[in-house]
Amino acid sequence: MEPGVIGLLILIVLIASTVGVLVKQRPDSWNLPLLRASGGGALLGEDLLGHEAPAGIRAEAAAAEPALPRGGPSLTVLSREEPPEPILLDLTPLSSEPSPLEVLGERLDHVEAQLTSLQQELRDQRAAILRIGVELKLAGEAETARRDMAIERLRGDVLAMVGQIGEERRNAGRDRRAEIISELYARLARLETALGAVTNPVLLPGEPYSPPSEFLTEALIWENWNEVGERAFALADAYSAQRVYLTEQTREELGAFVTALRVTLTRSIYPNLHADADASQQAALRAALEQVALELPRARRALDTEYHAATRE
Repeated sequence: MEPGVIGLLILIVLIASTVGVLVKQRPDSWNLPLLRASGGGALLGEDLLGHEAPAGIRAEAAAAEPALPRGGPSLTVLSREEPPEPILLDLTPLSSEPSPLEVLGERLDHVEAQLTSLQQELRDQRAAILRIGVELKLAGEAETARRDMAIERLRGDVLAMVGQIGEERRNAGRDRRAEIISELYARLARLETALGAVTNPVLLPGEPYSPPSEFLTEALIWENWNEVGERAFALADAYSAQRVYLTEQTREELGAFVTALRVTLTRSIYPNLHADADASQQAALRAALEQVALELPRARRALDTEYHAATRE
């Protein structure tokens, strides 16, 4: 229910109670007394304010008065030339306290003031709540924006870090691959140098290998081929351990070279190493070395191509 309706109902109840109190406690001074002198003749011909009553009314009044017994008190009739003083009724309340209506008015004013204060306080509270809500909304939006920016920065940093790690891994893998290819190439070159040193000593390191037209005695001694065998085994061992870094084509070509080298050494070269080898044995040895001389450039080209491809990635 609205505050105005409640105040109106309270006002009606207070007015009704005040009227009831006034009706029950009205003072006797409010009743106009019927002023009659002893015998009733003093004011028979005049009204309360001293005006002369009509003749008919006076006659009726005289007839209505009872006859006084003889010897009773005689009526004193006032002279018309001396009218009696009018009777003034004092209607001023005997009590100096404020009337119930005034008290009710003051109470209503106080109630209205309280209602006005409460309404203003309620409006202020609503305004404060709205202001706080707006501030919280703005703060939430700002916090969301800051969080989104922080997330975006973090995402960018993570992506950059992942990219950097991937690049480092790619670089490391590329470097490792190039290093392995270089190692295989070096082992192949050392094998070729050892083969030339035992069979054709006039060749310098880096020159393509070719078998001599005639073998020296040192080339036919078994013990002088130990270094060639060791270099061949080192090349095969490195290829077996590191071939995962090679492309499929290079892996196949180098594997075929290692197999052909083993077969040539065990079947065609080592069996013909004798200090007193005859012409047929030397011819078989020369044919085997010519086959090795054909295989070495193919293996070298395969590793060279693989290395340049790895360093260009």
